[in-house]
Amino acid sequence: MTVAVLADSSCAITPDLQEKFHMKIVPLHLMWDKEEYADWRDMTPDEFYARLKKETKNWPTSSGSVQGEFYNAIEELRGKFDAAVVITLSPNTPSAGYSSALRAKDMIEDFPVEVVDSNFVATGAGLVVTAAGRVAASGGTLEEVVQAARSVIPRVNLYYNVGSIEYFLKGGRVSSSDVGKHEDSYIIGSKDGKITPLEHYSTREEARQRIKELVREKARHDTPLHAAVFHGAARQEAEELKDWVASQYNCPELWIGELSPVVAIHMSPETLGIGFYNE
Repeated sequence: MTVAVLADSSCAITPDLQEKFHMKIVPLHLMWDKEEYADWRDMTPDEFYARLKKETKNWPTSSGSVQGEFYNAIEELRGKFDAAVVITLSPNTPSAGYSSALRAKDMIEDFPVEVVDSNFVATGAGLVVTAAGRVAASGGTLEEVVQAARSVIPRVNLYYNVGSIEYFLKGGRVSSSDVGKHEDSYIIGSKDGKITPLEHYSTREEARQRIKELVREKARHDTPLHAAVFHGAARQEAEELKDWVASQYNCPELWIGELSPVVAIHMSPETLGIGFYNE
């Protein structure tokens, strides 16, 4: 059996990983000044941040349903694969990717499709996707690919420091009651798919040092570590964090992903984070 793996664009999967595992990425959409844009296809992160710096009136938002994107992507696989597994960001995060994928599945006939809620966003979801991709690429069955994804989800840790908490507040994904001083630097995590402010520090440097401490606390050395750093317009810091992880752990998987525009709406410029799990 040949099984295709599809993921939405929030997962920060790099082009080389897409090619390696023959994955298909389905773009999420954002709305900006009454215009709709597809992640990466109509707008890149660089274009997004450049426009954001000039924006004074209209704040971008994630678009509602993208079931047509999922439907078309799945239909393109018919005749090329025997089945497909679609992995999306958590329905508790800013996009309707999960519900859109389910609706697209219901529209597909005579082609087995399973939809998996990754419970995460960015490289937290990306690590779930690569776990499924490895099994699919090795000839796994539909059930084995789904199991590979679901077995990783409870083990994934995801921590990130946003450049500014104001972006989460503007998007309504975090309420003012969840945070203290807006000028503080926050560590964000995910619990049951929900975005959760965990800790805050007076400076960004302190918060980013804390990310390393959290990796030390949660990651073990007795088994290989799968890890993926992500960033929003903070490539140099991402490279430095990746190098640090590589120096501390045995990593059969270690890569850097970039936030897509839809996710970047909520995670401000200069965001830095990491997802990881032990085998």
